[in-house]
Amino acid sequence: MFSEKVIRVGGAAALLPLLVEHDVDPEALAAEAGLSAALFANPDNVVPFAALCRMLDLAVARTRLSDIGLRSCVGTGLASLGKLGYLVANCATVERGLSALEAYLHVHDQGAMPAIGRNDEKAFVGYEILAPGIPGANQMTFGALAIATNILRSLCGPGFCLRDVAFAFPRPHNTSLFRKFFDTPVRFDAERSAVAFDAQWLASPIPTADPYLHAVLAEDIRRDLDRLGEPVDGTVRRVVRSLVAGGRFSADEVADAFGVNRRTLARRLRNRGTTFRELLDEARYDEARRLLQSSTVPVTEIASRLGYADTATFTRAFRRWAGTSPRRWHARNRAL
Repeated sequence: MFSEKVIRVGGAAALLPLLVEHDVDPEALAAEAGLSAALFANPDNVVPFAALCRMLDLAVARTRLSDIGLRSCVGTGLASLGKLGYLVANCATVERGLSALEAYLHVHDQGAMPAIGRNDEKAFVGYEILAPGIPGANQMTFGALAIATNILRSLCGPGFCLRDVAFAFPRPHNTSLFRKFFDTPVRFDAERSAVAFDAQWLASPIPTADPYLHAVLAEDIRRDLDRLGEPVDGTVRRVVRSLVAGGRFSADEVADAFGVNRRTLARRLRNRGTTFRELLDEARYDEARRLLQSSTVPVTEIASRLGYADTATFTRAFRRWAGTSPRRWHARNRAL
């Protein structure tokens, strides 16, 4: 259940000083959201994802800061992710670092997933909350993309800049900090929330990379995943969904994310009674429904995004999954 999803406090600790600065009692606000302000003293503490979103939503009302999620995270980067941040910093290239983020963000944040992709000369890093309609989801996303931007600036070094930034939420009352922080055009009411940059940065080596430290951290994080009790197919299912959201559909990329070859991945999935093809179908169906329900993306573009050669092929697949056409499903579910 989504209500059980948690997130490390991480960079959210910076929210409390902001509240104090604007004469809001952090203890009282946290309690109203169902949290304890004491949890924010340690970035490794975990809190319910939906409750942190709710706290951000309440913070907007109390402080009248429509960008408080962004304000909380402008100074936050890799360190906010704990050992995952150190793993990313010790990957050989920026692309490898983003792949590690894609594979293991779950140990930091169970309520959302990264969407990392490439489109010709542009690459993007997106953030998608897994349950729609949560109060405060916009503020959580504002903060998450600020952290993603700081991570990219740290990994890529001098000369890095964003090409554009988009949020799948309405424009907040005050956008001056968005323009100043991202230093590039920012769009709202977009189809997805993501920061885009020149794809050539993906091949950049990470100067801090230490192969030995990378191996130690990767093994430690894999043990963390094991302690969460998520089955192998559940872990792969999550990464496949993230890849599909980024427009990537290759079993090799999934195997790469876990540091194994395609044959090993197939064997592990077979032992769990499933296949990569079945998980890919499931992820495509999830993403198709998300796009149909939460955006105005035309069916033709959804088909293209999900890797289908044409709309007819996508429509046949969707009928197989849902028992109806994408357009009829959209009409019925948009009205709910």
